[in-house]
Amino acid sequence: MITDPDGPADTRIMGIVHSALRRDLLRIEVATSTKTWQETHRVALADHVLWMMDFLHHHHESEDRGLYPRVVQCNPDTAPLVERMNADHRTIEPAIATVEDAARDFRADRPGSGEALRAALSRLSEVLLPHLEREEREMMPLVSRSITDAQWRAWDEEFNIEPKSMQQLGKEGNWLIDGLDDSSRDHVVHLVPPVPRFVLLHVLGIRHRHDFAALWKGTDAASIPSQPIPKAA
Repeated sequence: MITDPDGPADTRIMGIVHSALRRDLLRIEVATSTKTWQETHRVALADHVLWMMDFLHHHHESEDRGLYPRVVQCNPDTAPLVERMNADHRTIEPAIATVEDAARDFRADRPGSGEALRAALSRLSEVLLPHLEREEREMMPLVSRSITDAQWRAWDEEFNIEPKSMQQLGKEGNWLIDGLDDSSRDHVVHLVPPVPRFVLLHVLGIRHRHDFAALWKGTDAASIPSQPIPKAA
C-alpha cells in the first residue's frame, strides 16, 4: 500500500480492530445462549474468549507503552486525553480478568458458567464499548494530527507485528477481516507485503477461517458482521 510517510498517520486499522472486538462480543453473547453444548464446541468457544482477552490486553499495552507516549512527545496538548485513555484501560483490565475467570469455568463446564460468562462479557462491554468509541471519535483524529504515518507504522511494527509469529499474525489478520466490507478488507490485506500476504491469506488462513466459522456454526452468531461505531449525528 502506497502512503505518504510524512503525511498524517492513517489510523483506519484502529477502527477495524475495534469493529472486530464489538462483532465477537455480540457473537459470543448469541453463541453462549444455547443450553446444549458439545464438549469440543464449548472448549473451542472458551478458548476463543481467552484468546480475545489476551489480544485486547496486549492491544491496550501497546498503546500505553508505545503509541500514546509517542503522541504526547510530538504534541503535548494531547496529554489530557491520553491520560483519559490510560484511565479507561485501568478500568477495563479488571473486567478482562473477570471474563477470563468466567471463560475458564465455562471451559471446565462448571454449573452456571454459561450465564456467568455472559454476565462478565456484559460488564466488559459496559466499560469497553464507550472507550472504543471515544478512542475512535476523539483520540484517533488527534493522533493523525500529531504523528506521521511513518511514526504510526514504526509503532505498529515494533509493538504489534515484530513480537509475533506468522501463526499469530495469520490468526489475527483473518480474525480482523471476518465480516468486513470490501473496502476495509482491502485496506487490511494491503498493509502486508505480497509474499507474506499470500501466506497469511492462502496458507495459514485456510485453517484459521475454518476454525472461526466452526465457532458460530449452528447459531445466529454466524450472520453478525463487523461492527463499526454508528456514524455521528
